Amino acid sequence: MKTISAWFCIIVAVAVAVMANYLSTLWARGGSRTLLLALILISPIVFISFGLVTARLGLSVSSAVIDTLLTLSTIFVGLVIFHEWNTLVTMQYMGMFLALTGVFLMVFFSKGA
Repeated sequence: MKTISAWFCIIVAVAVAVMANYLSTLWARGGSRTLLLALILISPIVFISFGLVTARLGLSVSSAVIDTLLTLSTIFVGLVIFHEWNTLVTMQYMGMFLALTGVFLMVFFSKGA
């Protein structure tokens, strides 16, 4: 049960951070004051959710898992929503695969597993 709640917190933390990155990109591309306000309101939630995960898993594992999943999720948003498929090369796709492999190893092969 502890693992399920930890994964739930990780997913929420990553989802909130991806939303903040998405809003930030929209605002930076000429968005409105409403987008800026939404970005300002969601920013503290990003740090609070990260803190909740860190309290459960510790800084090392939390940072590795959340930051890697955030990077991969944000790349996915860039590829799918902003249509940036042509900007990546094969080595970068391989790097994304290795990052995902790293998350798998950090989570499923820890001392507590």
